[in-house]
Order: sequence, then C-alpha cells, then structure tokens
Amino acid sequence: MQHSHPGPAQGQREKVVFRTIPIPVSAFDHIKDTQRAIEARTGHPATFNETMALIVREHKQHTQNTNNGEHGHGSQAGNRVAAILR
Repeated sequence: MQHSHPGPAQGQREKVVFRTIPIPVSAFDHIKDTQRAIEARTGHPATFNETMALIVREHKQHTQNTNNGEHGHGSQAGNRVAAILR
C-alpha cells in the first residue's frame, strides 16, 4: 500500500511504502543513534521514518559519488554519511 508523505529534504509530497521487515538490533541501534544526533543537531524531533530516509539518501549519494570517482565527497560537504548499508 502506498501513501503520500512529505519528503524531509524536498519539502514535497513523496509516495511511501509500508512494509514490516526484521532488522538486526545493531542496525536498529544505529538508526536510533542517528535519529538522536539529528534531533540534537537541529533541535527538532525526527521520526524513525525520516531518519531511515536520510540514511538511505546519504547512502545513495555516497554510492553515486564513489561510482563517479569522487570518493564520497559530493556537493554536500560537511554532511557525514550516516550508514553504508551492505
């Protein structure tokens, strides 16, 4: 089932997909640590879904930069890669 949800970076409505998936506790802990870091940095609450979307976007950007020979130093200098998912 797909629903619209505002994309945190774009400020526009983006389709979302709801799935129940098992993840290792270590991955869950990493997502929660990233969520807390975002909240501490911005002073605003971040949802689990927003945090996951950020991690995936950063991973995608990192992968694109690496594939283009940029070694992860894209146009968003200063942003760290939240996770490299393998």
